[in-house]
Amino acid sequence: MMIYYRTVRLGDTDAAGVVYFATALSICHEAYEASLEQAYINLRKFFNDPEQAIPIVHGEIDFFRPLFCGEKLEIHLLARQLKDSEFEIEYQIFKGSSEGEKAARALTRHVCINPISRQRSRLPDLMVQWLARINTTESERLY
Repeated sequence: MMIYYRTVRLGDTDAAGVVYFATALSICHEAYEASLEQAYINLRKFFNDPEQAIPIVHGEIDFFRPLFCGEKLEIHLLARQLKDSEFEIEYQIFKGSSEGEKAARALTRHVCINPISRQRSRLPDLMVQWLARINTTESERLY
C-alpha cells in the first residue's frame, strides 16, 4: 500500500466550500502519479509514450464526509491487476490520518492500449512491477 499526503487548497473547493467530486478524483490521480514517481517511472515518458497509453476507463467516488479547505488528507492506494491489460486502484481518503475520519472511497480502472490502433495490449513490465510494489505489505509514504 502507498500513502499520499495532501492539504485541501481553496482552489479544490466549490462555491459551497467543499471539495467537488471531480476535484477529489483529480486528487486521487495526483496520488497515482506520485506513486509512479516513487517507483522511478518517468512521468513525461509514461504519459507521452507513442507505443502505449493507459487511460482510465472507469472512475467512481463515494463521499462519507465533506472535505474543506485547509484539511490534511491521508490517501491510501491499493492496486490490483484484473487482466494482462487492465488494473484498478482503490483510494481510501482519510481526514488527518487513517485513525481519523474516513471521508471518501474512490476507484479508477485503467486499460493499456496501443494509442494508434486503440486495441488492448499487455501492461508493460514497469507497470507490472509497479503493481507488485504498491501491493507490498509495507506501506510507502508519499508527499
